[in-house]
Amino acid sequence: MAHGIPRQGMSTLSPKTWYLPVFFAVLSILFAWFTISLAIYLNPWFHVTVNALSDLGGKSINSSDHPYPNYPFVYNGGLMITGLLIGLYSVTVINRSGSRVEITGFSFLILAGLFLALVGVYHEGTYPHVFLAEWFFLLGKISFLIVGISLILRKFQLYGTTMFVFNVIAWIVEVSIRFRSVAENEIYGILVLDLLILIHILSMVSRNGKSIDDKDLDI
Repeated sequence: MAHGIPRQGMSTLSPKTWYLPVFFAVLSILFAWFTISLAIYLNPWFHVTVNALSDLGGKSINSSDHPYPNYPFVYNGGLMITGLLIGLYSVTVINRSGSRVEITGFSFLILAGLFLALVGVYHEGTYPHVFLAEWFFLLGKISFLIVGISLILRKFQLYGTTMFVFNVIAWIVEVSIRFRSVAENEIYGILVLDLLILIHILSMVSRNGKSIDDKDLDI
């Protein structure tokens, strides 16, 4: 490339802003658990071994298993904000990345964040709710399979292999375990996604905040 002209696909953010993806990633994890914990506190009838987390945001018209939740906007609004934070995390990674594979992975994560936000809009008792919730988890797992591959291709084998193998094993465990409730299944899925996010941000921190595109790779 000509001197002074950045290569196509290179990060447009200053290296000083490397912490932004880490900030939004950690904030999304903390805010999600804060929302869930607060919603459970406001609804003493809720039991992790019996209910679904979505019971905190609405009531199915075909079910009488639980009362209508107190302050459902806490849970539903929390999902919307968490979905936004996941989107911001993904966008800040994409804006720094020179890897087409990683960009593809985080594009899937943007969709996952959108689906999570829509779960808050279309809460329990609405037609699209189950579809949106299931696809949030599916898209999240797919995104980190792709991100794991991108790290391996760019010679960050430790983090990439750990992310990919952990994701696959977690998927196998999930389909093998018989959870007592939907909430237990959902909490397991959230913990898996949280750990995958932490693996990714650890990979960023370990590189001292340097842009990954300084490897001059587009893969």
